[in-house]
Amino acid sequence: DDLQLLALADAGHLSLVRQPTPIGEVVEKAVQSAGHRVNGSGIQLSATVEKNLPILEVDAERIGQILRNLLNNAFSYTPQQGAIAVNALRHNGRVEIAVYNTGQGIAEEHLPHLFDRFYRADRSRTRTTGGSGLGLAIVKQLVEAHGGNVWAESEPGQWAKFTFALPIERVAGIE
Repeated sequence: DDLQLLALADAGHLSLVRQPTPIGEVVEKAVQSAGHRVNGSGIQLSATVEKNLPILEVDAERIGQILRNLLNNAFSYTPQQGAIAVNALRHNGRVEIAVYNTGQGIAEEHLPHLFDRFYRADRSRTRTTGGSGLGLAIVKQLVEAHGGNVWAESEPGQWAKFTFALPIERVAGIE
């Protein structure tokens, strides 16, 4: 399914069901649904969603998929007693949504390749221990299909942060 999604995106045939969507609600729902993973892990999960974020013309299911992929990665690399924070805010005419986690972070040389297909910064992870290597490539394709962009930052040995930005466009007279 992941490869098919990427092939459709590459061919320009990825269908999005765009509807006016309160983006803050999508973020809160994704964090709520990830909350079950916190039980017994000692991981602290929090969300800060700016009040009055605009309604965006997006595919809410695809935005949810982006957030699920980023949260799954954060849980995979956050140690017990660590923290994951999701922040959503308006910045420079866009809505920026960031998923931050404490933990091992990512070495600088890996940052430019994280969104490449099949790329794994941790070479010890395999399909059975660490996914397909497609999650972040899917994130990138879905964000770009919405006219946005995505990037990663990190302080090795301390934290990693993945941020995606979506343009604010007027939706039926609403901003």
